Amino acid sequence: MPPRLLLLPGYQTLRALLSFNSPHSLYSSKSAQRRVYCCAHQSLSQTPDSLSPPNDVKAALAQYTESTTAHWRPVGDAIAQTIETLVKARRRSLAVRALRQVMSADQGLEEGRRLGLRLVRALNGAAVEPAGLAWLYTRCLGSRWAAGEALVAEMMAGLYAQHQYYGVIGVAQRVEPENVGAGAVRVALAAISKQQKMAKSRGDWGFRGAARFMEEYRGDGCPFRQLARRLVDLLGRRDPRLVSAQLLAKLLEIELLSVPASAKLPRQVHPWLDAYFRYGVEPTVHAFAILMHAYLRCGDPEFALWIYQSMQRGSVTFVQEGRAESMRVPAPNDVALATVALVWCQRRQWAQVHGVLERLGEGGLVSQRLVTRAVSAMVDDGHVREAEDLWLKYGCTPGPNALSTRVVNDRALAKLVLGCTRAKEVAKATGYFRTCCEFASLSETPKTHLTGLFNAVLRCALDNAPALVDLESLDTGDGRPDLDILRIARLHCVRFDGDTYSVLVSHLSRVAHAHGLDAVAGAMQNLYTRLCSEGIVLDDMMVCHLVPVWVYLDLGQLVTMYWRVHTRGRPQRKVAQFRRHIMYRAEDWGVKDRVAKLLS
Repeated sequence: MPPRLLLLPGYQTLRALLSFNSPHSLYSSKSAQRRVYCCAHQSLSQTPDSLSPPNDVKAALAQYTESTTAHWRPVGDAIAQTIETLVKARRRSLAVRALRQVMSADQGLEEGRRLGLRLVRALNGAAVEPAGLAWLYTRCLGSRWAAGEALVAEMMAGLYAQHQYYGVIGVAQRVEPENVGAGAVRVALAAISKQQKMAKSRGDWGFRGAARFMEEYRGDGCPFRQLARRLVDLLGRRDPRLVSAQLLAKLLEIELLSVPASAKLPRQVHPWLDAYFRYGVEPTVHAFAILMHAYLRCGDPEFALWIYQSMQRGSVTFVQEGRAESMRVPAPNDVALATVALVWCQRRQWAQVHGVLERLGEGGLVSQRLVTRAVSAMVDDGHVREAEDLWLKYGCTPGPNALSTRVVNDRALAKLVLGCTRAKEVAKATGYFRTCCEFASLSETPKTHLTGLFNAVLRCALDNAPALVDLESLDTGDGRPDLDILRIARLHCVRFDGDTYSVLVSHLSRVAHAHGLDAVAGAMQNLYTRLCSEGIVLDDMMVCHLVPVWVYLDLGQLVTMYWRVHTRGRPQRKVAQFRRHIMYRAEDWGVKDRVAKLLS
């Protein structure tokens, strides 16, 4: 230990406070303990951050576990305050070490739970590494110390707030049955659902090889589903009244999401609702909406529509154990109505979709997901004008007050932009792209999708209004569609990618003879300089367009360099095909012989 630490009274008093083991100790009275604690806490709070006393404090913390139950509470309060001070001073490794020792103690069980809850809240509020928290909590749950419901819930809540869903799952896997509470199960199911959706979107299904579903697709191969069922069963065995409809709905969502989209689901409702029957909970509208989504995802919109019609009738009849039984189902609300409208979008029943949107619009709760699906389906069918009217009416709504901005459905708007480019309506596509850029600049949504939209509008504008693009005069353009879309992109800082420069290079190469080879060659060389300065890598098509330009400008060294780069390690068949494309472009520029000599 550094000599300066020996002069600090805080660590000496902390050692004295933690070292008493009998009622005859000098610090056994409450007043003496309070004075010693105040001195220790004040000295620790004034300790410079550069001084770290791991050995001294570690020894003191180790001695406190030998104290008797009668002296647990004052010692526990002192340790809690001290560790909270260490957390605030960013000595988190020391605080974590102390918490592990606290949770491994056998004495003062109830006080230990209170102290552990206090320390976990302190660690959750500090900037502790999430991975360290997950490791600590899973190790502490395996110790001899009983965690308690509140502490387990706090552990899961802290990890969930830091988006450490696998950490929550790790705690849920190791929790004891007597420590499972409704709050912990609620957080655990939410984390399981989040991680399951992320794994599905990334294709990161480590258990896919082991998941073997039964014929009725109710097997237990999915570990997410296994863990969710285990938690709900543990909670139900403790007290069936704690199992709520919300927990069962989340469990149903996890079960249905674990079924592959290619699976053919059985056309029966009651097998999915057996958990509701087991715990005597009436299925809610949310549960039936989840079922409708699942059948729609698995390619069975007819049965999803049958579920909605059963909700309208108020009952559903099914056969179980050879006899017909009837089950009462709740009446559909706006959530179920928006869900069944997705079925009508898939079946291209636009009248029903408009009716649903009008009904939802009367209550002010228009489902933007439904608007996106309807606009996308209309654009795919070629009904661009109907999609435009639908978006203007339901996808672009005013804010909650006069001073707020508009609420824009950017996904539906992006689909509408692509539909306008497909219909060769350049002016509308440009206007809607400007709206996309304005909305993205006012919101916190990422702007990565703007590049793809810009490329589509730029290609459409150049194809329908061919003109020579002069990138040096973007601010003084004459209103041509190509320059207009370029000015909008530069104004809103839309990033140019390889596809953008590929579109521009192809356009300039196409209009070379119409506007003069000298002017076009200079513009294409300027484009090459720009894309190199932005770190864009040339693909084969851009090289095919630029090789004749470089030969025309007597830049043969660029031709040789890119030819070697793009042909190294490629099969002879691909090299010959690449050469044919270059020679075809070179013939348009009248430099075929010079190019052939450089490529030989």
